[in-house]
Amino acid sequence: MTTPASNLDERVTILETRLDTILPTLATKADIAEVRTEIAEVKTDIAEVKTDIVRLDGKMDAMNERLVGKINSVNARVDAMGNRLLIRLGGMAVAVAAIAVAAAKYL
Repeated sequence: MTTPASNLDERVTILETRLDTILPTLATKADIAEVRTEIAEVKTDIAEVKTDIVRLDGKMDAMNERLVGKINSVNARVDAMGNRLLIRLGGMAVAVAAIAVAAAKYL
């Protein structure tokens, strides 16, 4: 049979063991200070990335405007070429028709 004193000693020993196991895993003031420093560095990095994003966004907008201008220029050239082609094909059709009419007279 266990006496209350031995039972108490056993419980205290168990609690001491738990404390000895848990205490080394707890963060110290130095650990927390280090984490705060790292968080501050990350915040600074994030601010720099945001600045870079804004700068790159402006550059992309400018590039997009230039690209749209160039595309519009190419489209205008293609349209002009298409119109010239249609005019030339129409002229060729008239010429072929004239040749066919002239050839029909001699046949």
